[in-house]
Amino acid sequence: MREVVARSVASILALGLALGVAVACQTGQREPQSTSAPSTVANAAPTANAPPAAPAAASPEASTLPDPVASQEPAAAPAAVPAHVKLPRSPATPARRSRTILNRKQLSWLASVGFPDFDRQEHRAATGTIEVRHVTQSRPRLAVTVTIGPCIPRIVCPAMKLARWAGRRDEFLGQLPKDLRDRPDTRFEIGARTLAGAPAIFTYQLGYAAGTGDDDQPATDYSDAYILYYNDGVNQMRVMAHYVDDAVGGLDQLLALAPPEDLEKLATAFASFYVHAWN
Repeated sequence: MREVVARSVASILALGLALGVAVACQTGQREPQSTSAPSTVANAAPTANAPPAAPAAASPEASTLPDPVASQEPAAAPAAVPAHVKLPRSPATPARRSRTILNRKQLSWLASVGFPDFDRQEHRAATGTIEVRHVTQSRPRLAVTVTIGPCIPRIVCPAMKLARWAGRRDEFLGQLPKDLRDRPDTRFEIGARTLAGAPAIFTYQLGYAAGTGDDDQPATDYSDAYILYYNDGVNQMRVMAHYVDDAVGGLDQLLALAPPEDLEKLATAFASFYVHAWN
């Protein structure tokens, strides 16, 4: 059950606990070419000729999330066939509190885990932490960026209480590009939820701005991301599910390709896997 505190505009959240991670905004050129048992997410490639249709609403128990389908030729071409993405499976047991800080061997193993239908990319991270990104092999490209590290004196782990996190709203919003941060149609939410029976914090951000870059060329800033934060006082994790494909023309098209329900499902499946795997 979620408790949503704020619904305004803009953001991408950093691991406020000092696990340095990249901002979830993607910057690209305008006019792109186109753009428990295990559950699945259906992906279909965006097209340049027609805006994608809005997906059907997903229920919490749904095992497949339909994505929009568009034809390359409006008159005759057949619709694209969605690719079903398998999500990680996890035990149906509650999350347990870590006994000790994750050591280098454990972190290396967590960073090495791969998943079918996703390409794995390891990123540079601060000493004692890992960051790995899993990107869907089918389009639209959706990524799940996972950052894991210890709770130590120089990396504070705030309690999983909404009041502690809601107070950092301005800090989170400040990490968005100004073009998104100040737009009235940019959306930002922060709330509380559970992860494997344990308290967690989530944020959601959505923004799109098309304009001209410093080189006077058309450029677009956009962000569509659902982020989960969890710590047990010993180790901590940030899992961001976000759209990383081409710019698509506006908020409506972005929402149709990567609705928050799909991103939430991705983030929750990966977070649940890792919180069970590190114990």
